[in-house]
Amino acid sequence: MQLSFRKKDTEVGVIIISGSCCIPGMAPFDEHARRAVEQAISETDVKAQVKIIPASTAFFGSVPKEVMTKIIAEFNQSGRMSLPAVLINGRIVSYGVPQVEDMKTALLQTMDSGKTKEDIK
Repeated sequence: MQLSFRKKDTEVGVIIISGSCCIPGMAPFDEHARRAVEQAISETDVKAQVKIIPASTAFFGSVPKEVMTKIIAEFNQSGRMSLPAVLINGRIVSYGVPQVEDMKTALLQTMDSGKTKEDIK
């Protein structure tokens, strides 16, 4: 099944919370997450701004405390690393290394909901 995507005029905010600040061996996972997000953006024509934030910076206030609480809870429940985590407009859409198709779906659902990064501020 071929999906057609139309160009979007509103901008989406994407944050990748990186674990490599604390665990340098996670750098390849962060890079994979960045590539998956960028490929999804390219394939959906969604206008987005991507920021990569170290987990330590995120933990100390650059993302809402409830987001970090969810990331830590996911780790505690699953027993596997929940970083990198991907947020779209402040909502967690992926724990661990994301798949391109999942990122495309999350981007398009965000656009369909009509919420842009300006609405989240």
